[in-house]
Amino acid sequence: MKLTSRIITTDRTPVFAGDHALASVDKLISSLHLGRDGIFVLVDKNTKQHCLPLAVQKSVHLAGAVILEIDGGEASKSLLTAERLWKDLLAAGAGRRSLLVNLGGGVVSDLGGFVAAGYKRGIGYINIPTSLMGQADAAIGGKTSVNLGPVKNQVGFFYPAKGVFIFPGFQTTLSCDHLRSGMAEIIKSAIVGNARLWKRILVYSPADLLGLAPEHPFRLELLANAIRFKNEVVVKDFREQKLRKVLNFGHTIGHALEAYSQAEGRNPMLHGDAVAAGMVCAAFLSNRKTDLPTGEMVALISWITAGFPSYPVPGSDLQTIMELMKHDKKNTAGQIRFTLISKPGIPRVDIACDPSEIIEALACYQEPRQVG
Repeated sequence: MKLTSRIITTDRTPVFAGDHALASVDKLISSLHLGRDGIFVLVDKNTKQHCLPLAVQKSVHLAGAVILEIDGGEASKSLLTAERLWKDLLAAGAGRRSLLVNLGGGVVSDLGGFVAAGYKRGIGYINIPTSLMGQADAAIGGKTSVNLGPVKNQVGFFYPAKGVFIFPGFQTTLSCDHLRSGMAEIIKSAIVGNARLWKRILVYSPADLLGLAPEHPFRLELLANAIRFKNEVVVKDFREQKLRKVLNFGHTIGHALEAYSQAEGRNPMLHGDAVAAGMVCAAFLSNRKTDLPTGEMVALISWITAGFPSYPVPGSDLQTIMELMKHDKKNTAGQIRFTLISKPGIPRVDIACDPSEIIEALACYQEPRQVG
């Protein structure tokens, strides 16, 4: 299976995916008359070295762009970094008709979109995601954000990109850890939106699935499904009034664990590993709250725990996790709300869970073999 050059077009953002995606960058910039006040490319240290040369080779417009560089990692997704980039744009003479090109993973896409949305009340931007996480999820959908201290994605805008360009070949630059992290979002899309595909995934072990080459037909099919599913949801509910919340499966506890892990002296979790942990908890809660059959719960938990690292949380720190969850944007009336499933492919949103249930779900994550 091959990804098509223009896999889907929403009413807001065209998404180009496949081996020839980078060749479409210049066409879009020219057709939309973007970048009249200058083109700027945002990179981190890794994408500057491993991805920028190919992007420049494929695009005349990018070859003459001003390069803006940040450190890699979640710590860069901050108001402090955004302020520095706004000052860099101002010093370089960027105007309201400038174009910002975000060449990187989820952090670059989120931060770059945020910077574009805020600068001079909004300039155009495009995303060229280089991580599997970015290609499957973060670069798509027009959510831009920075973190507020340890709490993820608390400040941001709904601000759509002018285009997203997904070149699967960039996956060859990724470490095994970052491939695994991106696979979590791909798996989430199948669990929530494509039950038949989830059953086919279960035939593989996580290690075998990750061992497939990026150009393998099944790997391409998984990526295409994630792209299509997110776009279909976003076009129906851009501002996340209800339907878009289905994409948050695994994220309520996942974001809290990720934020917890970022504290000084702890080992930071990759976003996908945190989402995987959150999906284990969400499967447990789905069995208790939305009648997910026990067999489906066990299959989901067993598959994820076989392929993703565990992150132990001392019992004395569980209250810290609970406090972080209270900042989740889906919460209402003081209740912590989850996206759960009643079966694979049948999501349920806005399911309130009380603290004792959440603690029990976290215990399931810590000791998954006792579930069943």
